[in-house]
Amino acid sequence: MSVAAEPSMTGDETAEFPAPLEDPRPALRAMVHTVRMYVVRDIDEFRRFRGVIGNLVSQELHVRYQRSMLGFLWTLVNPALMMSTQALVFSRLFRGIGGMGPWEYAVFLFSGAMPWTFLASSLTECTTSLIHQEGLIRKIYVPKWIFPLARVLIQGITFSLSLVALFVMLWPLGAKVSSSLLGLPIAMALLGIFTMGLGLIAATVHTFFRDFGHFLGVGLQAWYFLTPIIYRSDFLPADERWKFWLNPAYPFVRLFQILIHESSWPPAWLFLLCGFIGCATFSAGYLVFKSQERKIVFRL
Repeated sequence: MSVAAEPSMTGDETAEFPAPLEDPRPALRAMVHTVRMYVVRDIDEFRRFRGVIGNLVSQELHVRYQRSMLGFLWTLVNPALMMSTQALVFSRLFRGIGGMGPWEYAVFLFSGAMPWTFLASSLTECTTSLIHQEGLIRKIYVPKWIFPLARVLIQGITFSLSLVALFVMLWPLGAKVSSSLLGLPIAMALLGIFTMGLGLIAATVHTFFRDFGHFLGVGLQAWYFLTPIIYRSDFLPADERWKFWLNPAYPFVRLFQILIHESSWPPAWLFLLCGFIGCATFSAGYLVFKSQERKIVFRL
């Protein structure tokens, strides 16, 4: 009994088989190594340029209010007038829905509007932070990320002082002093990380596409009304409230509302959720910024 030999493969037949896939691990290791080098270098530059960051923050705060009679008090007057007006108007509109009186509604509005003001103001200033420092960037070497960072720090200082001052004003109206206020520094840090990530993205995009700043203003206005700040989350039926959690700003606003308005400690999962969103957003913003950092100077 003869055994037939296996047919040999011709060149054409061999070509039908797909080429073996390349191992992606070397490319991933190279990318991780590059990111690690960027992080180590930026940490070192933060130590070296921390004085420059401090000067940018202090100079901006000084210049902003040097010719004003009320000076830094405007950081209190502006949000106080805004929230007082909104409290008087919207407490009438949403009284039947939220079941809150005018003074309780003022505390509720304060607890959500303050973190939103920090987020929106930081994003607006981060967007143009590189363009406004074009002369300095072209003359000497400075890490470009310090300019968005300085804007977030400026707004963070304003946010912290306004938070304390307005809480003192609202205390007689029903704002409660409780142990839950000890969680505010954690909430502010998580919100700052989230805001910094968005700020890096906004600064990068606006440098290449100057129309982005105009779209941002419209987007922030829509984002504000889509976030339960002037109304409670029970504005929607119970089976539709999950949609609010699709809004990345809502967990942070909700965190402040629980700490200030409800005077209680948020659940641990809410802190973890805010931490995850903040770290993911910051990582995305950092990678976007570093990928375009060398091209920025040519687009200013």
